[in-house]
Amino acid sequence: MRTGMSRATAAVVGTITIAAVLALGTSGVGAEPLAPGVRGVATRTVAEMKIDGDLAEFRQAFATPVEYFNADLKNRAAQFFYMWDDEAFYAGLRTLDERQADNADDNHLWEGDAVEWYFDTRQNDDFRSATWPHGALGAVHCYWTGYTKDQIAPRFCLRPQFLDQIPKVGVVVGARKIAKGAEVEFKLPWANFPGFKPQAGAVIGIDAELCYSDGAGRTGRSFVFGSPLSVQQPASLGKVQLVEAFKPSHWKQCGPTLMPLRCDTGWEQPVKAAASGCIALPVNHAETVGKVVFRITDLDGKILGDFEAKPEVFEAVGNFVRATASWPADLAVPGGHQVTAIVYDPAGVELTRIAPRLVSVNMEPGY
Repeated sequence: MRTGMSRATAAVVGTITIAAVLALGTSGVGAEPLAPGVRGVATRTVAEMKIDGDLAEFRQAFATPVEYFNADLKNRAAQFFYMWDDEAFYAGLRTLDERQADNADDNHLWEGDAVEWYFDTRQNDDFRSATWPHGALGAVHCYWTGYTKDQIAPRFCLRPQFLDQIPKVGVVVGARKIAKGAEVEFKLPWANFPGFKPQAGAVIGIDAELCYSDGAGRTGRSFVFGSPLSVQQPASLGKVQLVEAFKPSHWKQCGPTLMPLRCDTGWEQPVKAAASGCIALPVNHAETVGKVVFRITDLDGKILGDFEAKPEVFEAVGNFVRATASWPADLAVPGGHQVTAIVYDPAGVELTRIAPRLVSVNMEPGY
């Protein structure tokens, strides 16, 4: 792997700053303002894209972590990456997974370890509509995986009953296994969306859903932008803007998908009852982060306390890092407080604010 950190670095993470823990390359030039409602970006490719499963081309891309709070991190945590050029849209996926397999047939890939992919390029009033369209009208609901059974053998399919959404021109999936999981690349040419002109500033709709099966039927569903409602409605998709490069000025709007967080109270604790917050730290562009502070407020907005998060590398290969802070449970009465993560750059300038994501996902409704 050409990204990530050594295990030696992971061993001393508690003694250094977030910026030092996460130091990677910087963003490129170009800082288009984001349109209202945009929640993520896709960055322009800087080199020829070879769809072979090696995510080296994505090392400066905008990335969204998923399942960084799962109890089974070594089999659930993952990262999605987003890029584009004049030819195609490109998605990358890096997973931690010890039980890699997709035993589903070629028409039902979601029943294995796969991506359920939602994509809407329409630039009219039908954009992010209440129903998925039949026919080649600029939107597609599809699936891709790096596996056939437990072997690397990439596959792609369209949603049943919606097989006419795109002609599948030039669609390519590439994959490879890595030490603790796999990397998968997906190329979706714009030729499948003749009504769309790719250019910096254009806004499209995306949801990226990671499906896990553990070698059997689907057991888990993790959504980056939406929820299972995306299956029914493109309206559930997130607005994603095509940009030249991801810049600090984009963080304010993109923070919640760039650095999702979760709050909870541990069931077993060596100290008097404490609540905690855990936030995913950026896969790329990490040198922009100086520190993360969890702010606890009452329901009238009064600040009850600020608590700085400490970073933890839970897998060095691929730069899987999160940060955690805790505070007295009496300060954060359930149902009687709010939590906001405030992200600062190394100079102490605020980049973004992030709240817990109040969206039910996975296989059953509930938090």
